[in-house]
Amino acid sequence: MTNMTIAVTGGGGFIGSYLVRALADGKNPVRTLLGPKGAPVVLPPEGVENCCGDIWDAAILARLFEDVSAVVHLAGPPSVAASFRASVEYARAHVSGTAAVVDACIRVGVPRLVYVSSAEVYGQPLRNPVDEDAPQAPRSPYAAAKIGAEAFVRAGARSAGLEAVIGRPFLVYGPGMPATSLVGSLVRQARQGNLIELFDPRPIRDYCFVADLTDALIACCRAALPAPVRVFNLGSGQGLSVADLARRVLALSGGEGEIRIAESPDRPPGAAILELVSDPSRAARELGWRASTTIESGIAEMLRMPLEDNA
Repeated sequence: MTNMTIAVTGGGGFIGSYLVRALADGKNPVRTLLGPKGAPVVLPPEGVENCCGDIWDAAILARLFEDVSAVVHLAGPPSVAASFRASVEYARAHVSGTAAVVDACIRVGVPRLVYVSSAEVYGQPLRNPVDEDAPQAPRSPYAAAKIGAEAFVRAGARSAGLEAVIGRPFLVYGPGMPATSLVGSLVRQARQGNLIELFDPRPIRDYCFVADLTDALIACCRAALPAPVRVFNLGSGQGLSVADLARRVLALSGGEGEIRIAESPDRPPGAAILELVSDPSRAARELGWRASTTIESGIAEMLRMPLEDNA
């Protein structure tokens, strides 16, 4: 993929910073909008063209997107739990922000937009593993905002000839993720002692290591597409309950402690999704991508590295 110039929005965040580093390590010219001015960000490697500013700033986006081969749009707050307390903010950032990115891509003539959505758009699927054609049934403001953003991406592709890839990552984890996230919290608690407190031990999730996801997003920039808009599930295809994950984190950290249920849930009871596991076969077939990091390897790497304190 040498000589492809890629622009990344949200390049100062958890996933975005991994992607920017991977692209730069591959000798690809990279430009990134790190985040809003004053927001905590991960700085990119030396030589990466970067700036801070609002996602709605048309002038910034025009400069960032000029003569690029693809745009990867990652900007926007990532927490499902926090979205229940800030639904308007999430709608503005994800829906309005994505509309601004789509408009800028069309104006500048970007060939391909890779939009990073979320598996949360499926809600509780009728069956698991879930494929890309399953109905969308959001159970959080975050998921609803992602669906709205996907609609703007589809409309831009259909009306203006923009090639679009919609990636739906499942639960992404890895070193550097916020300590307030599910996996980050488990690792933080395991380090602090032998007690792990869970909001809900039941949900079964598909955990995708961040470096694997980065490889998938790069493949989304370069793969030939069979249609102007293509959706890909980006997950491992393996399900694991939160309780089982907590036990593995404790074992890998050398602890043999207690797992306890928190008294106050972090979201409304009707928002629970008890099982969400990907069918990753389309990504394997069309992108040549499969998640390769085991949960044990990924957690072990997290235990060796610091966590981020920001949400």
